[in-house]
Amino acid sequence: MRESRRYLGLDLSGAKNQKTALAALEFYPKEQKIFLLDIFDRILPHEDQTADEGLLELIEELQPGIARIGVNVPLELPPCITCTRKSCPLPAHCTVPAVKWMGDLHQRLSHSDYQERKILEFTPYTQRPFELWARYLVLPELPPNFSFEVDETLGGNRAPLTARMSFLKRHLENLSLLEVWPKLSIALLAQDLNLDPSLISHYRTLEEGIHCREELLSLLAKGKGIFIYDRDLRKLAQNLPAFDAFICAFTALLSDQGLCAEPPKGFPIKSGWVHYPEA
Repeated sequence: MRESRRYLGLDLSGAKNQKTALAALEFYPKEQKIFLLDIFDRILPHEDQTADEGLLELIEELQPGIARIGVNVPLELPPCITCTRKSCPLPAHCTVPAVKWMGDLHQRLSHSDYQERKILEFTPYTQRPFELWARYLVLPELPPNFSFEVDETLGGNRAPLTARMSFLKRHLENLSLLEVWPKLSIALLAQDLNLDPSLISHYRTLEEGIHCREELLSLLAKGKGIFIYDRDLRKLAQNLPAFDAFICAFTALLSDQGLCAEPPKGFPIKSGWVHYPEA
């Protein structure tokens, strides 16, 4: 019987660049110890294989023993994109569970004290229910320094990554995948450990990012009992995608231990849920 459980974190970028990163954590339940097994910070195409083939091959090499994989991009498409109904009643009158949930939440928020937070029109062809949940009911509870803009599933630069992940999912059906927002996970972990808010404000910046990430990793490793070799810590600090991949892997571990937030009652879970540490 295998004595450890392995958790991967995938920070996915476009197939034609050099920024996709994969982190692997090894957890020993009996000893309650966590080790950073490896970090792959440049998963590139080669002459005899594409970037997708290289990534899938690497994940295959890390088996067996993979318990879960945390991924930084959407695993589900917006409800209107996957809808098969012949006619559309428009979102305000739709009975598809995910769209109806979004409409009910939007209406509830529009007629409450949330009006001062500017409730925007929802678009179920670019957004999923979780994005509304996060924008209006999760992020406002964070300290101002920890908040960030929500990227929609099919908005801006995210759409190509969502499409790529949709393709990769077909080749990872035997693995447990879960979606992670590294920005949300690190904000909640920092809050849990009472870390200096300035670290969160600057850890993604060009000038101060490396120093802040190194400090965050040192404090997180100490606070959560994660063993990281010094050379790997420097590698994670110097490469933001690698850092995010590590956070995805650790969030996957927390989720497997039941330490992540549960969906609210009635949430349409099939529309996609992002796993994040309990506040």
